Amino acid sequence: MDENRWLANLKDRADQTAFRDVRFTEAMKDQVRTRISREARRSGWKRLAMPATVLVLGFLIWTALPLPQPAEHAAHPQPPVPELLPGGQLLAPDLWKPMPLISATYEQQSFSYVGEKPVRAMTDPDGLYEGQTQRFIWLLNASELSRVELVAYSSAGKRIELGSYQVMGPLHDASGHFPSGIALPDPGVWKLQVLSQGKQLGHVFVEVKKGISPANRELVEPIVRSYLETEETKLGWLPNDREVSLELLGVEAPNAERRVVYAWVKVLSKNPAHSSGVSAPMVFYLAYDGQTYRVQDMQMPEDGSRYNSSLQKLFPPNVLEQIRYRE
Repeated sequence: MDENRWLANLKDRADQTAFRDVRFTEAMKDQVRTRISREARRSGWKRLAMPATVLVLGFLIWTALPLPQPAEHAAHPQPPVPELLPGGQLLAPDLWKPMPLISATYEQQSFSYVGEKPVRAMTDPDGLYEGQTQRFIWLLNASELSRVELVAYSSAGKRIELGSYQVMGPLHDASGHFPSGIALPDPGVWKLQVLSQGKQLGHVFVEVKKGISPANRELVEPIVRSYLETEETKLGWLPNDREVSLELLGVEAPNAERRVVYAWVKVLSKNPAHSSGVSAPMVFYLAYDGQTYRVQDMQMPEDGSRYNSSLQKLFPPNVLEQIRYRE
């Protein structure tokens, strides 16, 4: 049996032991061959070649093994591979961008939308604002749709189910459509996804802005101001000739019928001789009575030691931050 076959047999035996992961290099083979030749010349090939080869090969493989590393110097585990984002699309949230508003004309009727077929959305050009419902009309270009689901995903990972909707007939160049009201709680980019029977039909990306939408500001400010100027039951201790300063801090519009308005209010008498007045944060609850919106109730923090605790009960964190800044 020649040297190459000896080496092959020895490597096969090593592969059955702890040395199986060690690569037997050409340099190691040459060292084994040299040691075998020396031993064979001294005492005869057949009698000593096998023991010498085993010893040499074992020594070389042992020197090739890596030294164990202390626990504190061990390699850090690799972070897990991120899962696919909603809808099975491998898109990084930090690459999400709001879609531009596109203008189109169909049968001499102009309309604007965001998105691409088969799913597009028509909405107010001013966009979405945190916590305030906005009306959407969805345009669908897909056959045999009777009902769809709407789900929202934030770039921070939040998921909100927005309901199930009956698909109505054609509108503009779409084969079907449905209306919805959408309120999203946090500023940032959101993905609005339309699903049919659990499968993604399409989506649009929108931006939710901080603050109060122009439409809500225009609606609630004159109503709250009028209430402050004329209310007698809850504000009867204020002077009749009131000078009102009003700074809106936030609006919640969970649906079309209700508004919750947070404001910093300052009411003084127009007569300098009168000292009574107030400067404080207040909450106003507005409701639609079938004809117009009216203030149904108002609240303000309690005085003294209960001020801070009542403040936290009445105002959400984003409004509290503004109040603390003013104080």
